[in-house]
Amino acid sequence: MTSWNLAASLLAIFLLGVSQEPEPRPVTSDDAPKLAWIVGTWERVEGDRTTVEHWMPHAGTTFMGTSHTYGENRTYFFEFMRIATHGGRIAYIVQPGGDPPVLFRAVKVTEEEAVFENPKHDHPQRIRYVKTAEGITATISQLDGSQATEFAFERRAP
Repeated sequence: MTSWNLAASLLAIFLLGVSQEPEPRPVTSDDAPKLAWIVGTWERVEGDRTTVEHWMPHAGTTFMGTSHTYGENRTYFFEFMRIATHGGRIAYIVQPGGDPPVLFRAVKVTEEEAVFENPKHDHPQRIRYVKTAEGITATISQLDGSQATEFAFERRAP
């Protein structure tokens, strides 16, 4: 093997062992204060249905939340939610209709966005909240972004 071939082989081996993108830092409990923007009461009206999502301030290691979709004479949907430290990392834990909890691990938390994922869940696999000028937008989807449904909320006066 020539010295040129040897050098090229060693370089190829080195490059294969080096990650092209740095591994993202896990979202830990230290990131929880960045989610302060989610606190409040948020409302979405669509036709004769109103959805109110309420998030209480971070206390201990948890933001507590509820969601309630209702019309004039009936409740269409409700869920209990929390964003909490789970195993040292932030997780979104949801109980739609009071069902057993489903955990989504935080993959991104900033002062304007939070993304939670659970690749083993049927649907959704991703839950994303974004702070907007008008309020917050929640989007549920599959990991690849398919089957996306967006819910735009405005801040509700106290």
